[in-house]
Amino acid sequence: MSRVLIIEDEYALAAALSTLVRRLGAEPVVAASGQGGIEKAQRQRFDLVLLDIGLPDMSGLEVLSVLREAEEPPPVLIITAHGTLENALEARKRGAHDYFLKPLNLAEMQPCLRALLQPATAEKIGMTGKSVTDQALMIGAAQGMQRCFAVIAQACAAAAPVLLSGPRGSGKTLAAQVIHRNSAQAPTAWIVFRADEWPEMEMENALTNALESARSGTLLIEEVGTLPLPLQALVSRAISEGGRRVLATTSVPLLDLIAAGRFREDLYYQLAVLQVALPALSERVEDITALACFLLGRSAPDRKLTLAPEALAHLKAYAWPGNVRELATAMQHAAAVCPNSLVLSRHLPEAIATSIQDGASIHLDDALNRALTAWLDQRVTGHEEALPEYDVLLAQVEKQMLASLLERFEDKPTRLATALNMNRATLRRKLRELLGRE
Repeated sequence: MSRVLIIEDEYALAAALSTLVRRLGAEPVVAASGQGGIEKAQRQRFDLVLLDIGLPDMSGLEVLSVLREAEEPPPVLIITAHGTLENALEARKRGAHDYFLKPLNLAEMQPCLRALLQPATAEKIGMTGKSVTDQALMIGAAQGMQRCFAVIAQACAAAAPVLLSGPRGSGKTLAAQVIHRNSAQAPTAWIVFRADEWPEMEMENALTNALESARSGTLLIEEVGTLPLPLQALVSRAISEGGRRVLATTSVPLLDLIAAGRFREDLYYQLAVLQVALPALSERVEDITALACFLLGRSAPDRKLTLAPEALAHLKAYAWPGNVRELATAMQHAAAVCPNSLVLSRHLPEAIATSIQDGASIHLDDALNRALTAWLDQRVTGHEEALPEYDVLLAQVEKQMLASLLERFEDKPTRLATALNMNRATLRRKLRELLGRE
């Protein structure tokens, strides 16, 4: 019988993974710490390891390195609640087979586990690559960004074409650079062809030259949807011939262009072997603080600038039509006009500095109402008897609110109780009941 080592300190998740492993006809062995997992792996042979990064005694990446030093190391699947691009890339470099984000979708994991537990089809995939300087800008705690990081890591370990989609300014080009620089194949050539910048009369020659220059390297086609149909055929032939890796970006859904007869369906499927869908900045508000601080520091590396709370409130209330690129410009503006170390809302560009006005609170209330309505729609099936009790619904909302507030106050209930003007004992009771905290 195949044996699977589960290195996970969350009891409920370890139990769920054990059930899944048994369902696949294998024997689960659980370790609740990194050192415990290493010791079990040294004492007996395992066919697969499920490894959490966030362990109580050490990073799961350290455990991964130790496991990969074995004479015949088993494939390792990384699981984490806090996916970052650095973790995803580092996991691949250290030899992880795949990378899964919490909350885990066990149904999606099952085919991967089944394949790995069948020796005839199991693969042991590693990755080598160079360090990246630009990847620090790819900050993301939002689920949408963490999914992107997982696909980017997969793309670094493969040579397949990649289609990067998302609104302008969301970081598609940067993601493509990360893929190229961390490629397991370490290509020497990096050619960028900006399809939306060439006059149509000159475009064919320019594209032909780019395809030729990118032989044995990587060609990035920016805004591939703007290519005329005859030139799309040229790209399709080049991909079929091989010899170069093609990455492409688009800010327009290519399936819409296909429906309108403006994009070749065969080229779409050639490009979309791997797909990175970068979200708009307005869809990842939780990342704005970290991104703004990083960009502000990069704008004035010789100064220690800090964003005042009211400035951060304006940044989070703004719609960001220009996405991360606009945020970078805003931080450059703030660094240029701020005379001291504290960036106030008046140091931000005017459109952002006026994002919170009398009408803004109504806008935020509308956004909250839309989110709450969507959340309720998921929980109400249309039958009155299926509606959860009011206290249950209220507790679920309060749980999310307290979890978010606690994170903002650095996981310190005393500070949070003071800010809320709330009895500390009352808050601790709620945290214990709703979040399971002692």
